[in-house]
Amino acid sequence: MAARMKPERRQAPRVEERVWLALRGATTDLRAETKNLSTIGAYCVLDRFLAPMTKLRVEFELPDGARRVRIRGEGAVVRVEPIIDSAERGRYHVGIFFTEMSDENRAAISRFVVRRLAARSSSA
Repeated sequence: MAARMKPERRQAPRVEERVWLALRGATTDLRAETKNLSTIGAYCVLDRFLAPMTKLRVEFELPDGARRVRIRGEGAVVRVEPIIDSAERGRYHVGIFFTEMSDENRAAISRFVVRRLAARSSSA
């Protein structure tokens, strides 16, 4: 019997890339490193638990040609998974969905993702 593949649920291309995010909420002010990034969200590693649906202000920088662009927006925690295969305690994989982001910032993220994916496919 052939195994069924799960349908792809992602709505936007993602690139595995490390980018530092500043996350701020009502009682939260921390930094996180992404595992992957797209125009609609980020999957990152945090040193503390954030409950699903926690609202956050998100800020980070990306290279955009010869300059760096500062990305600012708002997001919500949509996924939280404890990291259990590590000797370190209190670390979590967290999915953040970008709920509010300017078209200009989404376009900058899109350029970044497309360039990184193109660079990886040409070196493969």
